[in-house]
Amino acid sequence: MSRSSRLAFSPSILALSFTAALAGGLTWSAAPVRAADDPQGSGAECVVKGKGVVEKGVQIYSERKDGTAIAGFATQEIQLEVSDLPADPTAGRAKVKTGKGGGSVRVEGWLDATKVPLTARADVAVAPGHVWIGRGERLKLTGASPGKLSVETTNTATGQKLKGKASCGADVAIGEVVTADVQIPSGAQKWVLRGRSLDLYDEVNGTSVFTLEVPAAETGILLYSTEQKSGWVHVLHQGAIVVDAWARSADLKAFPRGEMLDALASTSMVSISPAKLKVDGATKEVTITKDVPIRLSTADAAKPIGVLEDGGTVIVVDTIAGWSRVFPKNLELIPPDGKDFWAKAEDLGLK
Repeated sequence: MSRSSRLAFSPSILALSFTAALAGGLTWSAAPVRAADDPQGSGAECVVKGKGVVEKGVQIYSERKDGTAIAGFATQEIQLEVSDLPADPTAGRAKVKTGKGGGSVRVEGWLDATKVPLTARADVAVAPGHVWIGRGERLKLTGASPGKLSVETTNTATGQKLKGKASCGADVAIGEVVTADVQIPSGAQKWVLRGRSLDLYDEVNGTSVFTLEVPAAETGILLYSTEQKSGWVHVLHQGAIVVDAWARSADLKAFPRGEMLDALASTSMVSISPAKLKVDGATKEVTITKDVPIRLSTADAAKPIGVLEDGGTVIVVDTIAGWSRVFPKNLELIPPDGKDFWAKAEDLGLK
């Protein structure tokens, strides 16, 4: 079954003001990114990838615990690869790699695990075999164990919270997952809940596996069926929640043909406005022709915190004493507060 596409990212226009004064003499050295030290978390083999939006103000740090901020996000889409998600996302960081092709900024570090923009790549089981979080739904990370992520979402049409466990890369992605329109079989009977809740069963006269909840009777979710058996209906639904189970016909009300049900879908397609860099004075755009190391200071002894990838475009704010202050053109990553990204002018083809 196919169904409609959904994306719930907020638009943002970022205005940044920087002076052209050199933060002279500051030496900064990034600590190496250390291996995972949370054996109860997802582990290094649990990798989630995609292009998504991380909210403004979230920082990437040099270490899983404590450490120094090395870069931040600016509410723009960016390619991410996340692993080592902690058992308790509210108390730990996940390993993140940005860039990896396409002319972006490649940085490796650790970020707040609750800020990773997760989406269901496939239907995520809530009651295995019968109820799922629908493909394309935004997910909140609530926990992690080796190879598995505990996630939840709130069905916007009904207000019901759905919780499930997902396999890392197979079931979960970062950013938008495109879906298509729902096609209900011709001749299928449509149903609504007679009350505010509906018990779902694994089979006729079987075991209850889940209870659907709606804010008011006959609202929130439209079920359909092509099979009925002596007081039971095989109900199906494809959307933000996916249902394939049995329900008592006494708990359902046939939905009149041709009528529309409020809040069947909650599509929120929005565009992301490009971020803008505002500086005093003239700037220069430079296309990178090789991977160029970037630092948070102009000291040769400072370790690079990442690279500007080959093929990308940067804005050069100024060049002083052989060092250029730079920002990625699309501002997918920005320096931490009080610092700047620096690259050697000669690596940028500048004198």
